[in-house]
Amino acid sequence: MHTITRGVVGLALLTTAATVLVGCSTATTPADPSVTPSTSATPSGSSTSDAEETTVDFGDAPEQAAAPACTTLLPTDLVDALVPGVTVTDPLTAAVHVDGSWSALRVAGGTDCWATNGTSPVDDVHPATRDDPGYEGVVVSVLPRATTAFDAATSMAKELQDSELTPDCAASTPARVTCQGSVLAQNAWVTVDVIRLQDGADATPEAMRPAFVALVDRVRAAVEPSQAGTETGADSGDGSFTTCSPEKVNAVASAALRDPAAQTDTLPWLREYAETRVGAAACVFSAGPDHVLADAVYSSTPRAGWFVEQRLAAGLVDRDDRIELPGLGDHDGAWRTCDASACTIDVVHDGAWTQYLLHSRVAPDTSSSVERWAVSSFTG
Repeated sequence: MHTITRGVVGLALLTTAATVLVGCSTATTPADPSVTPSTSATPSGSSTSDAEETTVDFGDAPEQAAAPACTTLLPTDLVDALVPGVTVTDPLTAAVHVDGSWSALRVAGGTDCWATNGTSPVDDVHPATRDDPGYEGVVVSVLPRATTAFDAATSMAKELQDSELTPDCAASTPARVTCQGSVLAQNAWVTVDVIRLQDGADATPEAMRPAFVALVDRVRAAVEPSQAGTETGADSGDGSFTTCSPEKVNAVASAALRDPAAQTDTLPWLREYAETRVGAAACVFSAGPDHVLADAVYSSTPRAGWFVEQRLAAGLVDRDDRIELPGLGDHDGAWRTCDASACTIDVVHDGAWTQYLLHSRVAPDTSSSVERWAVSSFTG
């Protein structure tokens, strides 16, 4: 049997995969080497004009099959039993640091419900060696019209005797309990993921397993009669990981980064199938040999520009640091956002959301480094 590794490689980072795009692919065409990083299109400290920003075509909010509300899919009694103290949130419109590919499930018509301790999975660190809190949370994901995809994934899991096939809990490194499970709710693929730090006597696989199995059963029962469960239509058994090369980000980083999922037996799961469905790509790069940290993240998701508009409105993307990138059109835009721990460049182009996130721990001159990374790999 496999040990449950997707709790670190898959949920803590939520690395996802699909088609190979230029930001991380080995098949990329390099940008013109004569192009140098831009200065900000708007001087620091001033506001991007409303007229300038309205030229950007963010696209519309993705259409989702009507699934039960997150308050139903994350019942307080079971969530609190699994991870006490977490609260329901939407990281895509509330967390400072995110992986843009998390939007792929919603673009694919699905639903994502999160209850977390306030730490973003891409800020997750090893609690034994860092002062920062580790990520804890419960995530319920629903992908409609996914019977074929679910069958394909479970067939691969059975061939490899993958322990993630059946909802279960197990201790994982470092000092965490990971509960994972997927079920078919009529035509919808439902996945429930839990990560809890082993910080108490009840934080053990044995203690958490009954509440986790009960949560999976309750979620399945809620989704089955909903539109998300009964919807029919195009479905595919194709799910794959993005082919990721760290070459371009390593050119600007101070540490050698790698793709932690490469050459492993990690199977594509719900998020990978959702990304394949919408033509998205995602790469997470790590410098650490043991606990997998999200030191750098690349993603590109078609029809997800709406999320950037929401993040701009929430103040999570710095509208005052709008930058220019080669290949952008008249209705595109790019913004750089930096804080003490990381810098992000969010690009909206043809309605897609392409994102570069680089942590300062692997690139001290983060603001310049993340822009050089984006310039070297982005094409319109």
